Amino acid sequence: MLFSSGIAASTQQCSAFCVCDTWYDLERASCVGRHLYNIHTGAPNNVQALDLSDNVISLLTSFELANIGFTKLKYLNLSKNAISEIELNAFDGLADLMVLDLSRNRLDDIPAEVLEKNKNLRILRLSKNNFKSHIPKLRSSSLTELSLDSCQISHLPLDTFNGLKHLRHLDLANNLMIQMNAIALQTLHFLKKLSLEGNPWSCDKVMLDLQMYLRNKDIEFNEICSKKGNVRKFEKMVVLPTMTRNYHHSKIANPEEPKERSNRIEMESNILNNKTLSTCQETANPTPVTDSEDNSVAYWFFFLGFILGILSRLVISYIWLLGTCLYNRRCSLERFNSGFISRELSLLSLDGRMESDGSLSEFYPNTPPPAYRDVMLQPSLYRYPSRISNLNRDR
Repeated sequence: MLFSSGIAASTQQCSAFCVCDTWYDLERASCVGRHLYNIHTGAPNNVQALDLSDNVISLLTSFELANIGFTKLKYLNLSKNAISEIELNAFDGLADLMVLDLSRNRLDDIPAEVLEKNKNLRILRLSKNNFKSHIPKLRSSSLTELSLDSCQISHLPLDTFNGLKHLRHLDLANNLMIQMNAIALQTLHFLKKLSLEGNPWSCDKVMLDLQMYLRNKDIEFNEICSKKGNVRKFEKMVVLPTMTRNYHHSKIANPEEPKERSNRIEMESNILNNKTLSTCQETANPTPVTDSEDNSVAYWFFFLGFILGILSRLVISYIWLLGTCLYNRRCSLERFNSGFISRELSLLSLDGRMESDGSLSEFYPNTPPPAYRDVMLQPSLYRYPSRISNLNRDR
């Protein structure tokens, strides 16, 4: 009864965004999937386990958790959020924190000293973040388990784990690493388990030395490179020597000849293998070819085309302007000639020297005037009868 009443009391005090209960003998507040933008949930201060997973929290500021009053936290789950930045003193004041889950966020870097003051921290989960080549070089004297799987890690610096002296379990699975030097693990004297599967390892001498180091240290791991090597496509191609049979000599004259032949064949196969390996490596990693000469030729062609285009436009414009000027000049001459001819014709008509049919005639002083009847019947033949009659009358 007392236990149930205690659970009911804690449930009544819980926030509207969370559900409070007892979990592994810890007072827990579960605020999962509430679309919370920050850690201010209104949960009671006495909670020891806080689950804020599957929300949209993007930033953890310094002393934020301690200022709210979550100083008794032993378990903090912030997975499946949008956290992209964690300030240096974000977890200060959480002296009892043992498990911190920051997986499935958007972290690309973490300050190295962010967990240095959490002396009881044991488990840190950073899976499925975007560290790539910026792997956090954390410092923690108490951390024993670190998960860095599926973080797109392509290179592991040799001093990455120098600040994690007591690490026992390390998960580096499902990343993008090709090689890993055993020197990076030499400072982890308490390491017991290492997960390396899911990486595109190139099983060369470095990886074989790493496996030998792990075996000598009795560290548990899954075999990633066999003795023959995990040959990937086009990484190593072996050409078997072709055996030619000599049909001319059916009997072996010298008993030492088979041994010499086998040794010679072995040497030829080794030479062929070395040549094939070098050829395949050059094929897999081709050297970049500079195309500066091709670019310069292309630029010259472009420049010449541009100049030719401008010249052609100038020639066409000149021809057009010349034709326009000639046409205008011709038109002006025609207009001038037509005007001159019209003026001359008008002067001739005014003088009475042109008839209606366009033929010229001169009036002589002794010529008698036409009959009045003719003038009235055919007026078109006599354009200026009044003038002619006046002239005759004056005479």
